[in-house]
Amino acid sequence: MSIGQILVILWRGGWIAALTLLSALCVAAGVLLLVPGRYDAVATASIDPGGVDPLGSDSAVSMAYVQGNMLQLVTSQRVALDVVRRLNLTASPAVQAMYRASDSFGRESIAEWYAEGLAKSVVPGFTFGTNVLSIKYKSPDPNQAALIANAFLASTIDATIAMKAASAEQTASWFAPQLDDLRKDFQKARAALEDYQVRSNVVEPSSGGDTATSALMAVSGQLSAAKSSLAFLQSRLASGSTDLALDPSDPDVKELDLLKERLSTLESAVTTTKNALGPNNPKVVEGQANIAAIRKQIPDATQKATEKMRAHLQEQVAQTQGLIATLEAAQTEAQKSLIAAQAQRNQLGELERDVGFRLEQLNARERMAAQAKLRSKLTFADITVLDKAVPPIAPAFPKPTQVMLVAIGAGLSLGLILALIAEMLDRRIRFPSDLEFATPSPVLAVIQSSKRSALQFRNAGRGLRPA
Repeated sequence: MSIGQILVILWRGGWIAALTLLSALCVAAGVLLLVPGRYDAVATASIDPGGVDPLGSDSAVSMAYVQGNMLQLVTSQRVALDVVRRLNLTASPAVQAMYRASDSFGRESIAEWYAEGLAKSVVPGFTFGTNVLSIKYKSPDPNQAALIANAFLASTIDATIAMKAASAEQTASWFAPQLDDLRKDFQKARAALEDYQVRSNVVEPSSGGDTATSALMAVSGQLSAAKSSLAFLQSRLASGSTDLALDPSDPDVKELDLLKERLSTLESAVTTTKNALGPNNPKVVEGQANIAAIRKQIPDATQKATEKMRAHLQEQVAQTQGLIATLEAAQTEAQKSLIAAQAQRNQLGELERDVGFRLEQLNARERMAAQAKLRSKLTFADITVLDKAVPPIAPAFPKPTQVMLVAIGAGLSLGLILALIAEMLDRRIRFPSDLEFATPSPVLAVIQSSKRSALQFRNAGRGLRPA
């Protein structure tokens, strides 16, 4: 089909398009005149993102979760009922008459019925990329739209506070039996610790352990000293050393020292007398005789002291060996006592750690319960009012410019469609070009009634308007 043929079809159906456009304009005029205006009032508030857990795995997901809950809360029956009660919207006789005429009469209260209608007219939303909550309410009355939008915002904030307080109070009440159980566990652990301390006679793990360790160290030190002394005595005894100066307290050594001291005194006196009286003086002779006698006694005393010294060394060795045996037995007992004390210390330490753990759990739960109780008494929410709704001046619907543009576009489109449909249904042949669609045979001739008719046929075949 050529463009000329399309233009001819549109020309023949132009009256249909014009009539359709006129009808659309009439409908638009009726809408503007008869349909009451709808006014949209918007109240906005900001949600504090600090209320979202900053330690969460994904803060964006958490904020989206909060926004979704907030949108559900705004359109919930709870908030709508609070708006109805807050504004006393069911007190109007007209509203009560509408309720009695509705299907909900007798099945639900008038407040619930009216709240359902309010929830359908409220549109909550969040501005993209922000935490700003907008609550839009649609109403034929601009003042009522602003009033109800503000009431929805206030009821949403109050419901948020009430929900937070209820959740915190429920958490606090949940902690009460938990705290009782923890206190019982703590008392049992402390009673077990006290009972063990009484039975083991141990006050603290460190005291029993330190006493046993000190006793073992003391015995070990004495044993080491005894072994060193034994080794020294045995070395003296084996080497045959009889140095009498090593043990001056021995009686024989003291007697030998007295003989030596007396000999030294006599020699000094004889020398003095000899120098004064001469070598033949009787006193000198007597002194020399005494010196000779003492010198004869010294070897015997030395031999006797040496023998006594060896016997004394053997006796000391035997005593030291006995002392070592006693100390070794004491060391064994001290080691056993230390092992027992270590076991007691470990057991007592476990009991004390259990008591400390129970106490730490109890303190942590008590702090959490105190925080929950504090939250239940808070009277503020994480929502801040930005702008309250004001009565709109111009209606949101219908708007004359938009309605007329839509009517013109719809009328022209529908008119063109109807014109094409009418042409398809009307199969009469008006021009020679219509024969191309009526039959596949070629056109052999055209009978012309007059010159004007021939001109019209030629113009129609070219897609031109007849003169």
